[in-house]
Amino acid sequence: MPAADAYLEDVRLQFRKLKKLAEDALAQVKDEELNATLDAESNSLAVIMRHIAGNLRSRFTDFLTTDGEKPDRNRDGEFEIDGNPGRATAFADWESGWTRLFETLNALTPADLLKDVHV
Repeated sequence: MPAADAYLEDVRLQFRKLKKLAEDALAQVKDEELNATLDAESNSLAVIMRHIAGNLRSRFTDFLTTDGEKPDRNRDGEFEIDGNPGRATAFADWESGWTRLFETLNALTPADLLKDVHV
């Protein structure tokens, strides 16, 4: 396997490992704990999941053609959750970000590794 192909496969593998590591940790958390905070200055796990998902969607949408931060992203809004969204809601948002990342990674070719990416 050429080095560029091996590199792209390893990048995909490492992101899958990171996602699984996070999800294995989140599986140990009770539903009501997803929205709990340690204090007024901390974020809940649901907020962190929402922020990571927003970042993945923004950074990996039109990855090779536009700046990483998209104009339709409401970054500050990612840190504001009204009420107590359930596990299904938190994971649906989480999954949408990771789906975007993997769609983009799966579409990359060795030639893309030589392109400039603006973040």
